Amino acid sequence: MTHTSETLWTSFRDTTRLLPLDGLRAVAILLVFTGHVEAPGPWKAVHGGVGVTLFFVISGFIITTLLLRESDTRPVDFGAFYIRRAFRILPMYLLVLAVYCVLIFVLGTQADRRAEFVQALPGYLLGFPEIVQLTNTADHQAPFSGAWSIGIEDKFYLVWPVVGFLLLRRRWVALVPLLLASASVLAVVGFGTPIARVVQPYVHIIFGVLVAVGLHHRESFAVLARLLGRRWLTWVLLAACLGLVLYPDIALGTPLYVPYGLLWAVTIVSLFTAPPGAATAILSARPLLFIGMVSYSFYLTHAFVLNALEKLPPTIPSWAQYPLGLGGALVLAWVSYRLVEAPMNRWGHRIAARRRARRTPSPARLHAETPPAREHGSRRGARARAASRRGRRL
Repeated sequence: MTHTSETLWTSFRDTTRLLPLDGLRAVAILLVFTGHVEAPGPWKAVHGGVGVTLFFVISGFIITTLLLRESDTRPVDFGAFYIRRAFRILPMYLLVLAVYCVLIFVLGTQADRRAEFVQALPGYLLGFPEIVQLTNTADHQAPFSGAWSIGIEDKFYLVWPVVGFLLLRRRWVALVPLLLASASVLAVVGFGTPIARVVQPYVHIIFGVLVAVGLHHRESFAVLARLLGRRWLTWVLLAACLGLVLYPDIALGTPLYVPYGLLWAVTIVSLFTAPPGAATAILSARPLLFIGMVSYSFYLTHAFVLNALEKLPPTIPSWAQYPLGLGGALVLAWVSYRLVEAPMNRWGHRIAARRRARRTPSPARLHAETPPAREHGSRRGARARAASRRGRRL
């Protein structure tokens, strides 16, 4: 490993908040928003649905990186992990679903789509919002259908930690081939049918997992740095990813959908293996960091703003819908983040921390449980002292 790549790897491992990822989250949510603006304008050329592809890659990368770093120092606390995920995702999701129920069933809004919402509601309530991908058509979209991606990610959160860090216990010689084989199968399952819409996204998540594994270990980081660690290459990859949003045929279930996710995964590798430069600085800029921070609330609530803007009087030009919608969506996302998402997220972390504290033996308790002195010189006593030291590390 060269000095530069060693320094970059050390910086990557020591950084608790990878700022460029927040910038990429901002890019993803801005693409999604742009794709949902119905008013005529230049944004109509942008196929923003591909922003969800980037979200999937980021999710696989971040969750795996967190699990890898935790398991480096102590066994993964799966209970704490699931508590944090639940408080991170469910409060905003359930709140927005409740708002939709009030709007549709109490206030009678979107009456023309009420039947689609009723059909999708069991899936929304039971944790399978991706069911809308099997029932939606171009002319009949269920309200809150954007939640489908949350259902995909939730399944990943439930399954991957158990498979990777409990059953196979980070045995990468088995896990990496398993992940590659799974990605290959999922890429073709149901191809050309609606089923592909609920299985292909997992391929992008697997790409993110593989990127996390590659960047986490010194040896693989060095190899990736030699292949992709160039500032100019980072720019080329970013330009390709963003330029392809103008291409109309990279939607779910199309031949380019999986390769497009792979392109984003390779771009993330280049971003962290190349020396910091302008691309890193731009993605770490404050406006993008802010949008990335509120991106989850933005994703769930921006449709409310866009639906309201569609009822504007015709005297307001259509081009105004984009800036008005973006500004209103950011304000609503920030309010939602401050009042709901962030407090619930902190609460989940506190509960998880208290859980870990209860499970971690205190020094006094460890001392009280130390075997009697007469055993200290024996082989049995040595085993007891080693177990005590392991307990302290937990």
